[in-house]
Amino acid sequence: MNRNSGMWRPRTWVAAGVMLVAAVSLAAAALPTAWRNWRFSRAIELAPTDTARLAAVVLPQEVYARAQAALGDIRVIDDAGTEVPYVRYQRRGSSNAVSVPTKIHENSFAPGLYTQVVLDVGDKAPFHNTVEIQTSETDYIEWVSVEASDDAHVWRIVQERAPIFRFLKEGREGTHAVHYSENNARYLRIRVLDGGKQFPIQAAYMLDQKVVAPESAPITASPLPDSSVPANETAWRIDLGSPPLNVETVQFEVGPAEFSRNVEVSSSEDGREWFSFGYGQIYRFHQGDAVEEHLSVPVQNYLARRYLRVAILNGNDAPLPNVALTFYMAPQHIVFEQQPGRSYRLLYGQSRAQAPEYDLGRRVTAQQEDTAVAGQIGTEEENSDYSDPRPWTEKNGYFLWVVMGIAVLLLGYSAIRSLRRSSSESARGA
Repeated sequence: MNRNSGMWRPRTWVAAGVMLVAAVSLAAAALPTAWRNWRFSRAIELAPTDTARLAAVVLPQEVYARAQAALGDIRVIDDAGTEVPYVRYQRRGSSNAVSVPTKIHENSFAPGLYTQVVLDVGDKAPFHNTVEIQTSETDYIEWVSVEASDDAHVWRIVQERAPIFRFLKEGREGTHAVHYSENNARYLRIRVLDGGKQFPIQAAYMLDQKVVAPESAPITASPLPDSSVPANETAWRIDLGSPPLNVETVQFEVGPAEFSRNVEVSSSEDGREWFSFGYGQIYRFHQGDAVEEHLSVPVQNYLARRYLRVAILNGNDAPLPNVALTFYMAPQHIVFEQQPGRSYRLLYGQSRAQAPEYDLGRRVTAQQEDTAVAGQIGTEEENSDYSDPRPWTEKNGYFLWVVMGIAVLLLGYSAIRSLRRSSSESARGA
């Protein structure tokens, strides 16, 4: 038994050594000489093909921390070391609203029931899905129902209950748009479901609003509570790394409560000096079984700084219960032409590289980008033949400090000698 175990130990160590060497060689594979200034690479995993086709991969979040801030050093090469043109894009979504000519046929009040307006878009009604209500009221919350009809006699419900609100005393503009099921009915009947008094509707406009939601992926970094804000705010901060990830949206999870709160978004380079650049609103309203809520805030006009802070402005209200935040970014897609019999790698980590210019983006449509064959990005490998492209003086910054130190010492020594010489001459003259 002991003899067998003694024979096994050397073999075990040899096998472990072989595995370790293999692991190191995989983690530090050499790139072709032409690409020695790129420090990192990842294999692009694609199913083989018999014909040329478009392929697409999504950049892992870890790449952003290693690449240039604007990703200008991203390259794709094949197994022969040849540079492969690519297109980089994001699905950011879109929103477009077309106004539909609208006439108000009725603006009435049924005491104890509702305020009602009837809208008419004509006998050749286009499709519509939103109504914008204008009112002189400054502080209110009301619930609205929407019905559609082709003849103003038979009505069908297209929105059972949705809120409109505004709290200008608290600086909350709120929302005055009501969304409903898309239709091309000629007539629309809007009822403000408050029978206590007539709700002053000055105008109402129908819209055909098309919204394509942006593609998003949660950021792996976790936000932390920030106690440096005033007592009437609840805030979180997140470290987006260097270079920082680009946040698109902040999504809130809030315990079961009704609320309407303003949100402020700030950014900072050092975590101490903050710059406010964005505002939004989150809310939740209940009426019976109906729940209307909006729990996300877009991050627009974002200056790419390392830290981001999101603060809920509570005013005199108690902080919201059980709040959790998730930050989202728009993933970056890389699309290129896959050739039969070729394998590919993604390269990054070159501080001096200029952003490439390819004509592929002018030859490929957005639809082709969306239908490209999906591939996967492998694990990161470091280039064992890496050569830092920075100038020698930049790579060895300490050398300049040494030279400056020596220069200061020499100047000091020269000054001291001059002072001594002057003193001696003065003494002799006396």
